[in-house]
Amino acid sequence: MRDAVFCFPGSQGILQGNNAKAGSKPLAGKELTMNFGSNLRKLRKEKNLTQEALAECLNVSAQTVSKWENGASMPDISLLPLLADYFQVSVDSLLMHDAAQRLQDVRNLGKEIHALAEAGEKAEAYTRLKASMNQWKLSVSVNHLMSWTARQYALECTGADRTRLLEEAISWADRTIFLDYGETGRTVQAKMSKCYCLMELDRRQEARDIAESLPSLYSSREIVLSRITSGDEQQQFIQSALQDLDELKDSLQALK
Repeated sequence: MRDAVFCFPGSQGILQGNNAKAGSKPLAGKELTMNFGSNLRKLRKEKNLTQEALAECLNVSAQTVSKWENGASMPDISLLPLLADYFQVSVDSLLMHDAAQRLQDVRNLGKEIHALAEAGEKAEAYTRLKASMNQWKLSVSVNHLMSWTARQYALECTGADRTRLLEEAISWADRTIFLDYGETGRTVQAKMSKCYCLMELDRRQEARDIAESLPSLYSSREIVLSRITSGDEQQQFIQSALQDLDELKDSLQALK
């Protein structure tokens, strides 16, 4: 059976992300605070407001507004809708959050990590992605990618390093499942990844328990699409399903 892989949006894969142009970084932490501050200053000046006047409207001190604009702090989350309404912008615009760009970012990140792994640079793929995880800690897509990347790197290692990386891959898979709430196919993909890691660790019963909770073969995308399409497209999906079956037959033959 083909190994589970991370697939970014636009490919035929289970993972469809919410996340960097190669070389770019998502807004997070200090960068988000600074961008919010500069945007708030621009909006305030467009209305010809002083910091004192805006502070009075929000029932905060002028010093607090100054800290926001200088990137020293952020307002309480309850104030964001009030600020957005006041300046007649969305909260996303106020925070300078671009959802479309963020989606493109995860696609590009997936391509970058996949390219490194396919070039045999799995250690570099792991190190690079791990270093950016604080920026994507709530992203289902990137947590799943991290699980896949850790497992790929683990398969190149031996001994304690291999065990540590497989355990880490399981942790990222568990986090993916938790964040996804079982709402998308990413939960299934994460469970598959966890099963493979458990098998590598010789924790076979745990792997089996999870595997038995997965959808049956006849609930798979290829089987369903092969039944609702026609012509060349139907033939393509049938061939894809048969490829999986052929791999199972090869595994069975090897056992004889």
